[in-house]
Formats: sequence, C-alpha cells, structure tokens
Amino acid sequence: MNQLNAYFSLKNKVALVTGAARGIALHIACALSTAGARLAILDVREQEGQVVAWLLGSAQGRARFWSLDVSDRKAVQQVMAAVEGHFGRIDILVNSAGIDADNPSAQGLSLAQWEKAMSANVNGSILCTKHVIAAMERAGGGSIVNVLSLCALEDERHEAADHAAKAALRMANMNAMRYAARNIRVNTIHPGFSRPPALVEALRKQGDLTQRLVDLAEVQMLTGRGSATDVAAGILYLASDASRFVSGTELVIEAGYR
Repeated sequence: MNQLNAYFSLKNKVALVTGAARGIALHIACALSTAGARLAILDVREQEGQVVAWLLGSAQGRARFWSLDVSDRKAVQQVMAAVEGHFGRIDILVNSAGIDADNPSAQGLSLAQWEKAMSANVNGSILCTKHVIAAMERAGGGSIVNVLSLCALEDERHEAADHAAKAALRMANMNAMRYAARNIRVNTIHPGFSRPPALVEALRKQGDLTQRLVDLAEVQMLTGRGSATDVAAGILYLASDASRFVSGTELVIEAGYR
C-alpha cells in the first residue's frame, strides 16, 4: 500500500453511520466500507437498513444493521454498547440522521414540529456522541463527524426549526477541544445541494421540481450538480488518518454557493 492509500485506509476500523438506510448517509457508508471499515448501519428504516448491511457484506461480518431512533436515549446507549460488543471497537461515528420540519416559518410551526426536529436533529447527534466516547477511548482514539447542511450557515427564510437545529449542532465542535487530549477528533461537514431523496421531496412540495433545481444551480459558482459521493469523499477525509491533524473544523461542500 502506497503512502497516499495508507492515509485514507480504514482497514481494521469500525464505523457507525446513523440514518444510513438511504440518501447521503447511504453513500457515506458505502465510501467508508470501500476504504476498508466494518460498518454499523443505524436507522429506523429496518427493511432498507438490512438491505444496505447485506450489500456491504453482512454475511462476511463486514457490516450489520441495528434499528435505532437516535432521539431515544436508552436505545442509543444500548445500541452503542451492542456495536462495540459485536465488532470489538468503535473508531468512527458519522452523525447523519435527521428530519425536515416541513414548515417554513416559526409562526406556522407547531410546538410538536419544533420538538420533533430538535429531538432528531440535535438531541440525536448529542446522544450518539455521548455514548460513543468511552468506546473510542478504549480503541485509542477516534473521529466524530457531524453532517449538517447549509441551513446552519446561510440566512435562508425557510424551515425555521431545521435551521435552528443545524445551527445548534455547530456547538458540538466544542467537543473537539474537550476530547483532543484523548485522541478523539470532532469535525463538521456542510453538504450543498446534491439531490438526496429528502431534498428532492422538499423541492417537489414547493412547486415545479425542474424549475427549483434550475434555481439552485444558479446560486452555485461551479457548474454542474454535486452528488452524494462528493459529500462521502469529504467524510472519508475527515474519518481517516488523512485528517489526523484536523479537529474542530467545518468543511463546506457546496460548489461555491452564494
């Protein structure tokens, strides 16, 4: 193995990816698996998650699915312990599970919608991080990557709960300072518009899907349309030793969104 490949290799490492049954998180799981990691696929979508685990090598012990609602504190604690017990270690956590609030404004947002978005998008990532730290310490260190969105950075006028939740998670990078001495890195990635199922569905609700995609392309400085694999490549960098000197950073992958 040459030096460049060694930097990005995840051989002998175990990665957990939340929300990995579909969308960007699915591509992330595939990228980490291709780099050599064994995968814990965590999602509430059991049938789809089982299929992903099978595709990534569950029969060969390379992957396994656990049903998990990341907002359930007790379940998160139990699943994290089960993953470490099964694979023997945990090296990487990718917090990518989340939901859309489906309402553009604070005025039109119900308390139930607000609490649901906060529970999944904020509490879920915090709970997973809380209950994976000890396992990473036992493994000699690790990498935690929080997948947010441009909502945390841009002053959009839509989906108040989503924006507040994503922005709140930026505080999670404070953990980078707290856990640095334990060789645990914490970073954040902000994907742009790469047509995951959730985005396509949200745009369809706003009207003409084709026109909305054209509108989005016009606010990007780079031509063309990004894909989930572009985001997965950024995750691989932050999860691997290629970024061993990187912690507390925010990587934006959005084609020069303006």
